Amino acid sequence: MKSFDRRTLLKGVSLGAGAVALSPFINSLSAAEKQQVPKRFVFVVKSSGLQGDFLNPEGLSHRGDKLVDAPLKDRKLSQSMKSLEPFKDKLTIIQGLSGKMTKSGHSSFYGALGGYKATAHAPPLFATIDGHLSQTFPSVFNHLGFKMGEGSQGTTFPAISAKAKGKQLPFQQNPLSAFESIFGSILEGGDLKNKYTRTGNVLDAMSADIRKLQNNLPSQEREKLGHYLEGFEALRDRRIKLVSMQKVLKENAPELDDKYTSSVKTHHLEAHFDMASAALISGLTNVVTVHADDLSCVYSGIGVGNNVHAIGHGAGYATLSSQDCRDAIRTFHIELIASMAASLNKIPEGDGTMLDNTIIVYTSDNAANHHSVGLDWPMIVLGNAGGALKSKGRYLSYPRYGTHNHNHTICNWFTTLCHVAGVPQDLFGQPDMALGKAEDQQGPLSELVA
Repeated sequence: MKSFDRRTLLKGVSLGAGAVALSPFINSLSAAEKQQVPKRFVFVVKSSGLQGDFLNPEGLSHRGDKLVDAPLKDRKLSQSMKSLEPFKDKLTIIQGLSGKMTKSGHSSFYGALGGYKATAHAPPLFATIDGHLSQTFPSVFNHLGFKMGEGSQGTTFPAISAKAKGKQLPFQQNPLSAFESIFGSILEGGDLKNKYTRTGNVLDAMSADIRKLQNNLPSQEREKLGHYLEGFEALRDRRIKLVSMQKVLKENAPELDDKYTSSVKTHHLEAHFDMASAALISGLTNVVTVHADDLSCVYSGIGVGNNVHAIGHGAGYATLSSQDCRDAIRTFHIELIASMAASLNKIPEGDGTMLDNTIIVYTSDNAANHHSVGLDWPMIVLGNAGGALKSKGRYLSYPRYGTHNHNHTICNWFTTLCHVAGVPQDLFGQPDMALGKAEDQQGPLSELVA
């Protein structure tokens, strides 16, 4: 994607109803005067654990009994993280946070981004951090979720993200369907404004019918029907906003190439990252979650022909050992993150680039291992949200679980993100009562809050 000034993109764009949709742009264009630009958050979540040993730079290690806080500047990054070398000054590697309050096993589901016990089939207890932030920084799509999977369905609910209690967030799995949902308005023929106005009238009529029906239902059923009403109204509002964004979308939409129709699932993941980057740059969203895979996924596109579950249990593929397969998958994910970072880094914004105002988090839905109990939850953080996060080339390793000094969990990290976002709170998720009183686990990670 070519480098350009975002102010230029808006020349000739009519605002009106699109003023709300274009608020991310308006904020950024006035950044020189206000010194304020939107904050953006990207969460990339893999399955089968993120092995912390393969994230450590040369000469540094975790699982000690004291805090390690070391600069990355003169350190050699691990082999799987080579693609992040150009962004070393915007990178923080975090080791040693625990998450035993979540469900152990093959996945912690909502717990990975929510910090609470959850299962695949029970509704979420609370919002996850991505869902929470999506309400803090609304846009045309408050939250966009993408998922690589072996199924063919378009929209799926992988039990990873939630915007509130009982309200899980959808993920786009089929890349072609995702493109049509997010950027499809630029493919529409005829008078788009009139077409969307007619659709809006139909949705208004449907919403009115739902409200009438709600009045004759018991409270529990009214609540369920309310979710449908929210969906209809969100679709109507979104279409109105998209009408005013045609020029911006045409400038930034990814190329609809063979990746979108390929049978190779790794191509789908590449397409998802392209769409995520384009949506952020276009101002369509400020919060993205990429559920990079699940246990059934096969990475044949990078030469790994066994599924993630078998690899997690020690199976290799052809001449590759199980560890070789895990290394290849991790490296592939990080390369995609580096590509996204490069795209954002080309776009001027405020006193820097869009990457300077974004935080990208790479983590796992299952801590460090295929079968996890949540003792250690490694993650990579790229960007610092305009300096609000002290993430400028650091390696942070907190004391390991079980030592006297261990009292930091993934919930402290989520609280840190809340502080960075300007909506501070003392606790996010649930405390680990094995570590002591809840009040002793409150607050952000002081090492990371500017």
